[in-house]
Amino acid sequence: MKESDVGLALIISILLASVLQLVPVSGYLLVLKPNFLLLVVIGWIIFRPSQWGIGFAAFTGLLADLIFRAPIGVHVLLFSTVGAIPLYLSGWLVYFSLIHRCLFVFILIIFAEFMRNMLLSMWEIPIDYSYIILSALASAIVWPAIDQLLIKFNRKR
Repeated sequence: MKESDVGLALIISILLASVLQLVPVSGYLLVLKPNFLLLVVIGWIIFRPSQWGIGFAAFTGLLADLIFRAPIGVHVLLFSTVGAIPLYLSGWLVYFSLIHRCLFVFILIIFAEFMRNMLLSMWEIPIDYSYIILSALASAIVWPAIDQLLIKFNRKR
């Protein structure tokens, strides 16, 4: 595929993840809502590590700061740090089975949520650690759809 098609697919996936992130949900379901922006960043870094890396993760983190109304820099640091892990392991992750990538995403989201809570605690924002496992589980359940779409797109190259 042409480079412009890759860029268009990236923009569409970021916009779709932003819309899904902004969809209002009930208070009880809020803990089950995955961080779609982070999942899209992880997916693009796994399947296109030479094109989308830490800078892409940082830019998407800045977008997440604006969407979540968080202090500027919290999600930039979070997305950059979390994005570095699949970037470092991208040579292996492409060959993992879908179940293993889901497990990887589950563990990565747990790490990301702990890190996010620690960063927010620096501003003395009230945090709750009880939702982390549920959020990671929801992300792992949503991951196969993102994974399969990115695999399908990357096979067209």
